[in-house]
Amino acid sequence: MNNHNANASSNHENPIPYLSRAFNHPFAAANLKCVSYKETEIIAKSLKIKNSHGYDGISTKLLKLSIHYISSPLTYISNRMLSSGNFPTRLKFSEVKPVFIRGDENDKSNYGPVSLLAPFSKIFENVVYNKLYHHINNNHILINEQFGFRHASSTNIASCKLTKNILTALNNKLLVGGIFCDLHKACDCVNHDILLSKMEYYGISGKANNLIKQDRYQRVLVDLDSHKYYSEWESVTDGVPKGSLLGPLLFL
Repeated sequence: MNNHNANASSNHENPIPYLSRAFNHPFAAANLKCVSYKETEIIAKSLKIKNSHGYDGISTKLLKLSIHYISSPLTYISNRMLSSGNFPTRLKFSEVKPVFIRGDENDKSNYGPVSLLAPFSKIFENVVYNKLYHHINNNHILINEQFGFRHASSTNIASCKLTKNILTALNNKLLVGGIFCDLHKACDCVNHDILLSKMEYYGISGKANNLIKQDRYQRVLVDLDSHKYYSEWESVTDGVPKGSLLGPLLFL
C-alpha cells in the first residue's frame, strides 16, 4: 500500500484525522493494573486537610483521620472499578460553587465554577489519574511545550524559556513577533466527544475510556445571607471539573 492510501485508511479509521499526521505509530492500551492498600493510604495522606465537603457532608479531614480503618474496602472498590471500567455511581455528583474572579460582582459571567467533590471520589480519581498519567508520560503524548498542570513544570518555566528565545533572537538581529490567545473559560468548553475520541486514539480505550465516558452530574450551590440555595441536579455535557485532579489532565 502506498503512503497516500495508508494515510487515507488511517484517516478513515480515526475520527480526528490530524492525529494520524502527528503520530506515525499506534499506541498501546493503557494498563489498569490493581492498586495496593499502601497505595490507597498514600493517596489519602496526600489530600489536603479541609473541612469543606461535597453533597455527602464528609470532609477530607474526616477521611484522612479514618483511612487506616477504611483503606481495605477503598482498595477493593478501586480494583473493582479498574477491572469493570465503572466509576462508583454515587461519586459522580459534584456541587459547583461560583467564585468571583474580577470585574463587576453583579455580572454572573465574572464568576468561575469550582467543583466541590466528595472526598471518596478524590481517592478513586487519584487512582485513575496515576494510571492515565503514567500511560501519557511513557508514550510522550504531551508535547514539551505544554507547561501547565504537569509535574516538574510550570508557567514560570514557560515565561523563562519565552524570554530567553526572544533575547536570543534580538541578539541575532532577528525580528520577533508574538501571538497570544486567551482561551476564555477554556476548562468549561472541553467537548466530551472530541476528548473521548482523542483518548481512544492514544490507547486510553475500553475500560479506561469508559471510566471517563460515564455521565456525571452537578448542581450549583450559592451561599447568600447565611442561607444555601441549590439548583436541580443536571447532567454535565461539556467541560472538565475545576477542583478535581483529573480535570486538568483531561484538559491537556
